[in-house]
Amino acid sequence: MRVIYLGTLLDKITRESADFTPTMKRIADAILMNPSEAVNLSITQLMNRSRVGSESTIVRFYRQLGYESFHEFKVTLASEIAGSSFYHPYEDITIDDTPTDVVKKIFNGCIMALRENSESPIGKMITEAVDLVEKSRRIICIGYGVSGSIANNLSFKLNLLGKDAIYCPDSHTNAVTLSKLGKDDCVFAISQSGESKDVVLPLQKVKNTVKIIALTGFADATLAKIADLCIVAAVPEEMNLRTDAIVSRCVQMVVVDSLFACLAVREGEESLDTLSLSRRSLSYLKF
Repeated sequence: MRVIYLGTLLDKITRESADFTPTMKRIADAILMNPSEAVNLSITQLMNRSRVGSESTIVRFYRQLGYESFHEFKVTLASEIAGSSFYHPYEDITIDDTPTDVVKKIFNGCIMALRENSESPIGKMITEAVDLVEKSRRIICIGYGVSGSIANNLSFKLNLLGKDAIYCPDSHTNAVTLSKLGKDDCVFAISQSGESKDVVLPLQKVKNTVKIIALTGFADATLAKIADLCIVAAVPEEMNLRTDAIVSRCVQMVVVDSLFACLAVREGEESLDTLSLSRRSLSYLKF
């Protein structure tokens, strides 16, 4: 049985579904049956859930509703069904919560997400990433927004180990850098959604030139598909896309730190000497 919703977007889908093609009607039904679940699906997952033949059908669906991108469609849907809560992967954070409540819920969410990922194959993925990074002459770390802070941290940690790693927050500068890659270079791209155009589009141009490592939350994301190796750090995504993903950033940071530690361990005593030298080079900047 399909539920009738009065919210703006859901109501529009309900009203217009009678005029949809049979294929688009299956998409509408999948969303209306469980909008809270639908808002967390990637475009490929929604395609599979709706039993349609291609992602282009999903594109036609949201464009017929007046949206330019799948992300814009999901932001509207998420905002509509979230109400006054900030959806957290494991507990709702509402505007009535005290600071103590908020802190507890965020900490608990991070703990649970880290535990779930520690029991996944993520250790094998990080080990394979270590192999690629270790063999690379230079590592270009790509990420924007909050993912940029993770990419910057990765670059810094790799430099502590004596690696030639670079990070730049400007997409134009990165586009120039990516146009001059050597065959022994490696790109480490970070995007929780795996659908950020400023990350994906430049990498599609260099896909067959260098090795690409992706850190994302979805195994079927566009970024994951073009990467040679994808580290999937999955968490139940925050439903209210008006707020930024919180727990996923915590998991990504732990992935970066794990990669750093694995590289240090693999290089043994030599890495300890390199780290000591790096720390000494920073000592004059501290009182």
